[in-house]
Amino acid sequence: MAARRGGAEELRILEAQLDRMRGMLGAYSGLFFRQITIWGVVSLILLALSGLSTGAPVAVLLLFVVPFAFLEAGYTFYYTVFARRHAEFLERTINARLGRNVLAAHRLEAAYFYEPDAPKLSFLSFGRLSGYGSIMTIGYSIAAVLLWGAGLDEGLTQVAAGGMHVGVLVAGVVWTLGVTLYLLWHFLSRRDEERLLAALRVAYPDAVGSRGGARSGR
Repeated sequence: MAARRGGAEELRILEAQLDRMRGMLGAYSGLFFRQITIWGVVSLILLALSGLSTGAPVAVLLLFVVPFAFLEAGYTFYYTVFARRHAEFLERTINARLGRNVLAAHRLEAAYFYEPDAPKLSFLSFGRLSGYGSIMTIGYSIAAVLLWGAGLDEGLTQVAAGGMHVGVLVAGVVWTLGVTLYLLWHFLSRRDEERLLAALRVAYPDAVGSRGGARSGR
């Protein structure tokens, strides 16, 4: 009886953790798209202000704003990956304890969105390039390149007219390259995600041995 009560208590704890991770996933997913929308509006306002006043090179700020928007969005997506992988292991563990696949959200997400083990750049999954998330990420990236290009064009015009030091452009380009290279390295190397998976395998051994158990991704 004590063992049965202990098992039921463990299940309740796992279910509470799962509720927390699902809530975290929903919250950060919503924040991810809100951030993109907010930074998109800010960028358009800067572009509009620059068009209204040729003496104030406001659009040059896009060289710094656009990369920062991607950096912040990547950080938010970073938390959605944590929540989704943690929820996956919790569901697999609960299924293993129950002896049957009662919880299927992690499998449904893999089928509908993208396989979590596939290489990805934020929401762009190389395992499903035609997926909605991948197409949206490509679309956002094209829009960002156009906005960044408008900022660079404004900067070149200002430098040619003697109204701005070329160092501002150099700083903007270096900042952009730094952010881009970091995001590519972070998402393609998957070092943080692999460390998370290793810790999850230790924390939830039942999930590894369950039917359709969690894989390494390597």
